[in-house]
Amino acid sequence: MGNQYKIGFARPALLRETVLVAQAFERHRDWNLVNAQIKRDNPLQTRTARSSEIMAAEILKRLSLLNDLQIEVLAEDHYPDVNQLVWIALCKQYPFIADFTIEVLVPAHLSGRQKIDHDDYGYFFNSKADWHPELEAVSDKTRSNARQALFQMMRQCDLLNGTNQLIPQMISSAVQNCSPETDLAFIPGAIRL
Repeated sequence: MGNQYKIGFARPALLRETVLVAQAFERHRDWNLVNAQIKRDNPLQTRTARSSEIMAAEILKRLSLLNDLQIEVLAEDHYPDVNQLVWIALCKQYPFIADFTIEVLVPAHLSGRQKIDHDDYGYFFNSKADWHPELEAVSDKTRSNARQALFQMMRQCDLLNGTNQLIPQMISSAVQNCSPETDLAFIPGAIRL
C-alpha cells in the first residue's frame, strides 16, 4: 500500500523564500542558526511571527530532503534551477505530488501531449483512492483545494504555463551534477543540457 498520502499542501511553491533560506544555510551551515536568523530578522517578510514560523518549518522540511550540493545550487538563485530543485523537494515531501508527476506529467510529455487539465487530476485522484483509503475520506472541498494548490505549484515551478500547457524542461549541468537520477526523474520532459 505504501505511504499514506497527505494532500493538505499547506503552502505554494515558495520559490523566493526557499532561495533565501538556502542562502542563509550556505552562510551559517547550521539549521538552528538559520532558524534563529529567520525569527530575528524576518527575511521571509511575513506579517506575523507565527506565519514566519510556519513558512520556515515548511521550507526547512523541504530542504532537509535535498542534499548539500542541491541546496548550494538553490542558493545560487538561477531561475530554472530553483524551479526544478523546489519541484524535486515537493515531490520528495509529498508522495501524492511525486506519483502525479511520474504517472501523469512524465507520460504526458513522452506521448507528446501539450496540456494537463483538471480531468487528469480527477482521474489520477480516483485511481489512487483504490489504493489509498485515506483519499476516500477527503471532502470535495479538500480535493478541490489540493487540485488548485497542485496546479498553482506546477505553474510557479514552470512545469505548466497559465493555460496548463506543458513546458519542456531544460536541466542544467548544475542540477544534473548535484542530483541523483531518482530526483531527476521528477523533472517531466527533461532535456539535459
